[in-house]
Amino acid sequence: MKRSYRKPIFYTLVSLAAFYLIIQLFSNPGGLFTSLLLIVGGATVFYLIFRYFIQGKIGAKTDARYSKAVKQSKKKYAATGSTKPTISPITSSRDRASSKPSKPAVPKRKAPSHLTVIEGKKGKKKNRAFF
Repeated sequence: MKRSYRKPIFYTLVSLAAFYLIIQLFSNPGGLFTSLLLIVGGATVFYLIFRYFIQGKIGAKTDARYSKAVKQSKKKYAATGSTKPTISPITSSRDRASSKPSKPAVPKRKAPSHLTVIEGKKGKKKNRAFF
């Protein structure tokens, strides 16, 4: 069931506001611009206060948690992923010409141990009583 009476009320309020602005523009333009500047200035001050004080505290908590998790993950898994195989240099040019250059052994990559599989409920039927 839609509430259709809201639309005419909204249009009525907007038209009355526009009518008031037109009347103020012709009768008292200085007062109109002063009030518009006060409204815009108040909205700007409110926005800046919200942005720096309120939103900064909310964003700081999530960023701090994320940064902490990244540091822990790097500390835990940096030692295993940073090892590189060393290749022994060939000392004489005679040995290079007589034998084929051997390819360095590439170690197999193994899946990181910090990733886990979450089992789902694919086989179960949904209970339609809750929908």
